[in-house]
Amino acid sequence: MRAALRGAVRLACVSLVLSFSPAAVASPEDIFGYGARSPAMGATGAASAQGFEATYANPALLSRVHDRVLSLGYQGATFDLSAEGPGLPGRVSVAPMKGFDIGLAMPIPFGGILKDRIGAALAFYTPKDILVRGRILYPETPQFLMLPDRAQLLAAMFGIGADVGYGFRVGAGFSAVAQIEGNVVAATDATGHVGTRVEDQLIAVYAPIAGITYDLPIGRPHSLRVGAAYRGALAARFSVEIDATHLSSLNIPVFNIAGLAQYDPAQLAFEVTYDTPELVLALGATYKRWSQYPGPLEATIQCPASEPNCGALSPTPVNYSDTVVLRAGADRALPVTQSLTAHARAGYFLEPTPMPSSIDASQAYSPAAAAVVSVPTRFFDATRHVLTLGGGLELRPPLPPLTLDLFGQLHLLQPRTMTLHPGPSGDPTSSSEARVSGSVLAGGLVLGVRF
Repeated sequence: MRAALRGAVRLACVSLVLSFSPAAVASPEDIFGYGARSPAMGATGAASAQGFEATYANPALLSRVHDRVLSLGYQGATFDLSAEGPGLPGRVSVAPMKGFDIGLAMPIPFGGILKDRIGAALAFYTPKDILVRGRILYPETPQFLMLPDRAQLLAAMFGIGADVGYGFRVGAGFSAVAQIEGNVVAATDATGHVGTRVEDQLIAVYAPIAGITYDLPIGRPHSLRVGAAYRGALAARFSVEIDATHLSSLNIPVFNIAGLAQYDPAQLAFEVTYDTPELVLALGATYKRWSQYPGPLEATIQCPASEPNCGALSPTPVNYSDTVVLRAGADRALPVTQSLTAHARAGYFLEPTPMPSSIDASQAYSPAAAAVVSVPTRFFDATRHVLTLGGGLELRPPLPPLTLDLFGQLHLLQPRTMTLHPGPSGDPTSSSEARVSGSVLAGGLVLGVRF
């Protein structure tokens, strides 16, 4: 029976792995910005976003949409991340990010007092190969929680904005991502053979987005605009239960393989933008409430309510801290002909890390020692300095009504030393240091068609 049990559990684990696409902890929008214009301008947008990009940056600005525009884009990123020190591999291997942007922005054709005052947009991001990536890694496995897997998930957004007069615009919408839920049941049939039943499903989870802007009365065509946007916390779990209680009379617990495949903290963005037909300058800050992040993993065995201290291993808590991201961006219009305008864009943002420099040890079961031992929690991250560049072309009749926008980003991780407990010897009183560094190179383009 023990052999049958081991075989069933192995089969259940294989079934669990196969139920996921082979390939998260926040979205690509949170890492890079959304679209192509905003990422080229330091991921600003709370007071300067245009078109479908405003769905994420600030839906109030959708009230400035006066043409129907369908946008299709592609973006990608490569990660060169390193953690050096005792027991560490140096370069941490991670998969590149590749995905598609789809956007549809349109004015709502009301008449009378509402004419040209209300706009709406749909926006999507879909990875090239998968829907959502949720990986279960041992805490002692080197991993950069805040970067690679966060960029691998299907996301959808909707927003609507209205010009309410007197310089004020308001908007609201939501973002949605896919969450994985399922179960694996192992049991013996009437013939005594061991089999499993696997069920899983994708469920959408939502977070609100709301914003407001105000245009100061300084005289057209110049505009000084202030904007604020709130984005709610977006937490998508992966949760699969493995139930082998029907295999024997042994008291086998139900295994809870669960954690966060995707997490965007609640955030508040504020921005001031100087906007003219020739030049757009944006300065902003985004507050991110990382202190509410519960961590990537949940306990594999849940203690019953009647016995809360049942001795099951629990993930080590990490005291993440709130952060403030500083942003700056510029967009210079360069008229070429009456029907063609080029744009040059640049920006910068500073993304502080919410992860502390010292993390407590985790507890793990050692088959060799047949006991619970302390292992280092190898979660890594560092503050990022991000340089952004981009450009665009805007065509008007008699040329085809098209826009083409491109962006590139270089993320430089500020070198950092992190303390790991315990050290390589496994002694709980010892510690070692990890030297964290690296870079991220990202880029993309978006083609828009007015119709």
